[in-house]
Amino acid sequence: MILNTRFRPVLTGAVCCLSLFWAQGRTLAQNAPDLSTLQTSVRMASATAPASLGREGLLPNVALQADYLLLGEVHDNADGHALRLHWLQRLGEGSARVLAMEQLDADHQSALDQAVSAWQSAAEQERSVRAVAEAGGFDFKGWKWALYEPVLRWALEHQWPIAATNVSRKSLGAMLQNPQAESPEPLHWSQLQRQNLMQEVRDGHCNLLPEEEVTRMAAAQRMRDATMARALVHWHQASGLPVVMLAGNGHLRNDLAVPVWLRQLDPQAGVYTVAVLERSQEGPGAGKGFYDQVAWVTAQPRTDPCVALRQRLRGSPPHAP
Repeated sequence: MILNTRFRPVLTGAVCCLSLFWAQGRTLAQNAPDLSTLQTSVRMASATAPASLGREGLLPNVALQADYLLLGEVHDNADGHALRLHWLQRLGEGSARVLAMEQLDADHQSALDQAVSAWQSAAEQERSVRAVAEAGGFDFKGWKWALYEPVLRWALEHQWPIAATNVSRKSLGAMLQNPQAESPEPLHWSQLQRQNLMQEVRDGHCNLLPEEEVTRMAAAQRMRDATMARALVHWHQASGLPVVMLAGNGHLRNDLAVPVWLRQLDPQAGVYTVAVLERSQEGPGAGKGFYDQVAWVTAQPRTDPCVALRQRLRGSPPHAP
């Protein structure tokens, strides 16, 4: 199974659904290095990415020329974050781009714009990257800030527009708590795609969710993917710039996720997806057909997240009123 870190924690009316990422993040937090150490490690690794990763440190011309370049992640893997920072630095040698982030909520775009403007006009010693992230709705409990601070700082320093793309947890939770809520499917969405997305939800939650939760979680993922795609198209058309999105690998799947919506919303545009997977996931057919390119990085040490998820689900009430 390809490790799925696409799903974030969402409280539903029936079960507290915890993602693999969430379980991993809580476990790693107990022994995580301090903030400055992690940030320094990401910056230093990004500078040496080509030498240490060989061809993994390179992007082909078709990626550099894409209207929408989607770069994946295993959320807690520092090497993967360093590789993406290196890619952004190389992209920055050409024309400007819009940086779109899964970790920022679309509902906060206005506040984010104001924070970016304030950061750019402030004296250097008064600039706070964290304040910009806060304005964009960054969840400091759910995401490991030390891994995202270097890339956000780099984009701010190079005056790239910052796009918030995600559905807020409040909006997502409201949908999941409503049994009648529906999430639109893309045009020409097939029964196979429907089944594959539901299987991805099952796998991403260690096959521990009841089927009614699987259905609602799949609808939530379609909602998130559609929201991300709409944000990317808006920014590309409004700015005239190519867009680079940073998101979990699941959101990059050409057959199920954001690219499906992009082909519907902007059919003439060039889309290129690069998954960043851990070498422990390597195997026959791993990632094949899901992405345009796969880059492999060293696996991040972590305990089995399914153990923590199983324990938490056992402690959840079987039903909520």
